[in-house]
Amino acid sequence: MALPMQRSLLRSFVQSMHEEGIVNDDFYQLLAMKETVRQDYVVRAVTSYCLSAQNLFSHLTYHICQPEVDYHQVNTAACEFYARTSSIGAEHVKLSCAELIQACQENDKEYCSQALYWTKNEYSKLRRKFETLVQMERKIIDLENGH
Repeated sequence: MALPMQRSLLRSFVQSMHEEGIVNDDFYQLLAMKETVRQDYVVRAVTSYCLSAQNLFSHLTYHICQPEVDYHQVNTAACEFYARTSSIGAEHVKLSCAELIQACQENDKEYCSQALYWTKNEYSKLRRKFETLVQMERKIIDLENGH
């Protein structure tokens, strides 16, 4: 498939993610970085985000499942995840993460569990979209490099 067509498909895909509210305007800033930083910037940023999300989910799940929840630990991890999520422009995950932070501040284990479940669910939807986006980006990079 020709490079212009692949770029058009990518633009349409990102536009649909934006219209669904999955990503916000910050995600467009991330996309613009590949023009000034490096060709695979988006692939690297999304991959890094997904790896850190998996680690943070493990950390959060472990602490919330303890008989005595260390809300400070959970809040710290939730705030870190919120910051990473905000920087990549993942709107739905950001909103659910804000709910998790609220639950930590209320020291409510059940609320934390529910908010973590919601956050994982929103992240799961985002990750599927990001997997598609990374495939599209890689195809464009290959075409740009003449492969």
